[in-house]
Amino acid sequence: MKNIVITGGTSGVGYAIAKDLVQDNNIIIIGRDHRRGQAAQNILGSHAHFLAGDLSTENDCQNIKESIEQLWGKVDVLINSAGIWPKNTENNISINLRAHYAFTMALGSLLRHGRVLIVSGNPMAIQNLPICEQQGTTMQRASWLLTHKTLLTILLSKILANNDTTVNSFFPGDIQSNLMPYTQQLMQKTVPVGRFLALDESLAHVTGQFFDNQGQLVPLNPNKYSIEEAQNHLTNYLKFHKM
Repeated sequence: MKNIVITGGTSGVGYAIAKDLVQDNNIIIIGRDHRRGQAAQNILGSHAHFLAGDLSTENDCQNIKESIEQLWGKVDVLINSAGIWPKNTENNISINLRAHYAFTMALGSLLRHGRVLIVSGNPMAIQNLPICEQQGTTMQRASWLLTHKTLLTILLSKILANNDTTVNSFFPGDIQSNLMPYTQQLMQKTVPVGRFLALDESLAHVTGQFFDNQGQLVPLNPNKYSIEEAQNHLTNYLKFHKM
């Protein structure tokens, strides 16, 4: 059994992935809503634990890391699924980007020889949208989110390479969730690609890549999504030592 942590695991994509994994793995789901989290834990069963916290705050990141260390001592897979529809720039940066980075780095050595997965968006958008820093409109914020999550994947894959930790991102498919009005109407409730990327042995050494909802590798422009570009763009939002 693997030890798997899922942020945003109390609803939507994160919860769907948790349901796929909980039968034969230990699961920790993280969320801000205590009532929803306890309900999800009860449904998932004895292999699941719920930890409450806001990962956009340093204190909660550290407290949850310490709780995980006490429970398990080691994390095999971290799935960063927490996120919100970007209604404003501040929340887009703090919740959809900075929290993923901060919590992944907080787990640090607990992830040695493990995997990090970041839930992202539509492959065509990620391939074709330009990288820009403007967030004046909803569409600009959505574009910023997708491109900067992909840059984060590249950055973390390099930072965590010395830990023998792989970092990849993926499109879960169009899944029913509360993210926005149209996703509430979707019928699809399962994310089989999450289990594949978390557990398949063929991916043990694959890092810095993006996958579609079928588990297929999506080619990324190496000039657009390079470590140099990742550092240049993300230094505006994250604290790290340039490589």
